[in-house]
Amino acid sequence: MANRNEYTELPKAFCALMQNWLGTEATSLFEALASPPTRGLRLSGCKAMPLHIPSLLVPHLNASIPWTPDGYYIDVDAALGKTVLHEAGAYYLQEPSAMAIALAVAPQTGERILDLCAAPGGKTTHLASLLSRAGGGRLVANEFHPTRVRALAENIERVGARAAIVNESPDRLATAWPSAFDAVLVDAPCSGEGMFRKDPQAANQWQADSPDRCQMRQQEILISAIKLLKPGGRLVYSTCTFNPLENERIVAWLLDSFPLSIDPLPEWPGWSSGRPEWAFDRPELLGTRRLWPHLARGEGHFVARLRLAEDALPMQTTRVRAVRPTKNRRDWSAWLSSTVADPPSTFVQPRIQKDMIFSDELGDLPTDGLRVLRPGCPLATWKTDQFSPHHALSRALPANAFPSSIELDEAEAMAYLRGEALDNPKDLRGFVHLAYAGYGLGFAKGAPGRLNNLYPKGLRSAHLEPLERPH
Repeated sequence: MANRNEYTELPKAFCALMQNWLGTEATSLFEALASPPTRGLRLSGCKAMPLHIPSLLVPHLNASIPWTPDGYYIDVDAALGKTVLHEAGAYYLQEPSAMAIALAVAPQTGERILDLCAAPGGKTTHLASLLSRAGGGRLVANEFHPTRVRALAENIERVGARAAIVNESPDRLATAWPSAFDAVLVDAPCSGEGMFRKDPQAANQWQADSPDRCQMRQQEILISAIKLLKPGGRLVYSTCTFNPLENERIVAWLLDSFPLSIDPLPEWPGWSSGRPEWAFDRPELLGTRRLWPHLARGEGHFVARLRLAEDALPMQTTRVRAVRPTKNRRDWSAWLSSTVADPPSTFVQPRIQKDMIFSDELGDLPTDGLRVLRPGCPLATWKTDQFSPHHALSRALPANAFPSSIELDEAEAMAYLRGEALDNPKDLRGFVHLAYAGYGLGFAKGAPGRLNNLYPKGLRSAHLEPLERPH
């Protein structure tokens, strides 16, 4: 057994717990946690565009991530967070093992899916991509902590995902929306042991009682999650921690307490089965999955998929009709059809909040008394008797959906994202869509000799870098 002094960056109580659970295998885990973390990049597929790799990005990609078709490993020091392609939502920087979680949800055509603990948005945006490729459905992203909702909204908007954004406690959602969802993802708050080498702060904050405290919170969230599921619906539970208290034992508790059964997950390359011996020898736990950083390239993760019994009694709720434009319905239809080609049905029958028009991603879900930040993708504003496109609309559809779209080169795109006006050689008028490498950037307003910049001031960046070939 290696001397504990070799792993002084790890909490001593954590090391003792892992030695108790893993025995001699703990040494390999500790050695892996002393090595550099893995980094990954996931291609975005939210805009109804075929997945493709922009040519400038190819030299920065290493091996493909074996459990997901749209993920790649990248160098630890790869500077890919301040490029035009990143700002345009062409890709999402995501830890490799986290890319398996949305795959476990396995969205199907027409489903309504809830990401119950959604911030900062990596799994939500992946769900949106998978749902789009499956043929469409409705996605709701909820985050309880108000300080984290902004990052969630920004990431959803950046990649062009279509999702409603809600800022509520799980128990209030369960009361308002019982038996409403085909699938619920609970990427639970946890003790974060799997993130120790990626985020030293996680190791500093860990305490010996962290697993016990987190387990109690996870049980509270899961009770609400089950109430939100339709009979026969799927519950996906995931953590980024190692200890069995928050993983196998939570799943064993679910099986004992509710009409749930394990829906075995695929045998993804590099992933291991859950450990039945850590939770009362429940053999069903072999259908859950773990990623150990000493056995595969990724940070620590656990994921389980469970299915609610078909004969579970559905909870009752009162359905309400969506709030839709009535006075200006004809004007809205005319404006939308002149602005984008073949708009999705949720755009054609939108929702209105004050002077904002959103796609309807909630359908018949009631919203009275709930903190709904966005019932869908912001499409337009209505001021002084006219519609103006919202920035999010520019990201929600591929560039070829906009009749007046201009493809920019990298220098022009960087200038636009800094907030600068651009030349207008075609003397275009009105709202003009701007794109880079086929990905929407935003809108400009055509004027004589120039395109006035409409990129939101709060998003402008003076620190973008050209995407150069790595050394």
